[in-house]
Amino acid sequence: MNKSRLLILLAAVVVSLGSLVLTSAYAIHLRSEGYRREVEQDLSGFFQLPCEVGGIRGKTFSSREFQDVVIHLPDRRDQVFACQRAIWHEDLIEGRPTQRLELSNGVLHLGSDRWQHGDYHTVFESGLGHDFAAMKLGRVHLADFKVAFQRQEFVLECGGVVGEVDFQGQEEGTARLEAFELNGMPVREGVSIVARFSLRKGVDVKDVTLELPEVPLSKIGLESALSGEITQGSFAGTVRYTSPKDEDAPEVWLSGKLQDSKLSELSRRLPFGPFEGTLSVRIEEARVAKGMLTDLRGRGEVHDLSFAPFAALLGVARLSGRASFDLNPVDISRGTIHKLEIEGEIEEVSLEEVLRALGKGTATGRAIIRVNHIDIVENAVKSADIELNIVPPAGQPGLVSRTLILDAAERFFDFTWPSSLPQGILPEQLEYVECGVRFMVRDSRLRLMGTHGVDNDTVLTIQIFGQRLGVVKAPATTYDLTPFIERGLSRLRSYDSKRMKEWLRTGGRQPG
Repeated sequence: MNKSRLLILLAAVVVSLGSLVLTSAYAIHLRSEGYRREVEQDLSGFFQLPCEVGGIRGKTFSSREFQDVVIHLPDRRDQVFACQRAIWHEDLIEGRPTQRLELSNGVLHLGSDRWQHGDYHTVFESGLGHDFAAMKLGRVHLADFKVAFQRQEFVLECGGVVGEVDFQGQEEGTARLEAFELNGMPVREGVSIVARFSLRKGVDVKDVTLELPEVPLSKIGLESALSGEITQGSFAGTVRYTSPKDEDAPEVWLSGKLQDSKLSELSRRLPFGPFEGTLSVRIEEARVAKGMLTDLRGRGEVHDLSFAPFAALLGVARLSGRASFDLNPVDISRGTIHKLEIEGEIEEVSLEEVLRALGKGTATGRAIIRVNHIDIVENAVKSADIELNIVPPAGQPGLVSRTLILDAAERFFDFTWPSSLPQGILPEQLEYVECGVRFMVRDSRLRLMGTHGVDNDTVLTIQIFGQRLGVVKAPATTYDLTPFIERGLSRLRSYDSKRMKEWLRTGGRQPG
């Protein structure tokens, strides 16, 4: 072997041994206990929260793997973040240095019952109050993560989360995540989470959008909030949180579909609840701001709503009757009813039970109300057609007290009993054979019409000594509904969310 070849061989051995020594020294340094403690201190100082790092090892000279990383709340009361594997990469892209982070097999806690007042603010400021643009952090990739939130009345766990947080924009960043498990239930279509944020002076979250495919209502984590098990119904939709510049409070925009849910399961905590029936709602767009529903567009259906729970509200022992309504469309915005159409039916209402509560006389039989349509446009009743019919008990004559007939006739039908005739000439109980009134509205003016008789203008027909007599006719007078509508809207506009929450909390009782 000549000298030149020998020198080349020796040089190669020296370079190889040198690289091996440097690599080994670098790996030993990364795995050392001193370096691990140093990294823990740096992370704790950066986040201003207690941090733990189980181990560190080098992947390459430009990347490091951190194992079993945990971030705690102050005093280590609870975990905020845990990750089995975090890899930090330092790259050179188009001549510019940039960093990226890969996180896998971890969990991000957004809150629990162990969190104290102020913890949410602390976590937000510590984790997001840094100049990420100055760090040259390009992307954060998440794989097999879980996002968890648990409070006394609400549980939400999104598992199998994958996606990226993109910091590459100079002023804005975007997080696009997808979860394939919701509260332990596999979600084949995935739950989409998209967030946009500003990178000026930390992270200022502009909006967060959560899109849910159709899932059983029982998997949304509402059992504690609703005080019981959810067995029926499904939900699919979008929830968007946004912070507009001209508002001092965040807004929540909702859209979606609640299908075939049981009212009895959704209304356990409402005053006088639970209510029986089924509910389906299609929300095209709804806005909630400062604890108030300010805008609503969509449609809804309530079927087989039982009146029994409302007996306590009316002060009676028992109340029968059921109702079904369709509301299509609904368009309400900040105190203005732009459009509202209602159709439905109320049936099997006992007259005896209702009149006992009103104290205006007595009658036997049942009431049937058909709402053919109610059309409200720009806070005015454009048109309405509602028919009320009173039906005698099956196989028995219908009876009505004299005082009730005279009071209703004078109040609503322009009838005055002749002063020359004593009211006592009428029996205390009269037999009615037909009773019905039709409410017709055009441009906020109400007209009362009959439902039977030769000219279809009779409201009440009684029977005396075997003879039928139409004793109450429909009046020619019309009534302006505008003052009543304005009074109702005024009450809605003065709605106090804090008082309503207290009313709901106390089950409809006035706080003492």
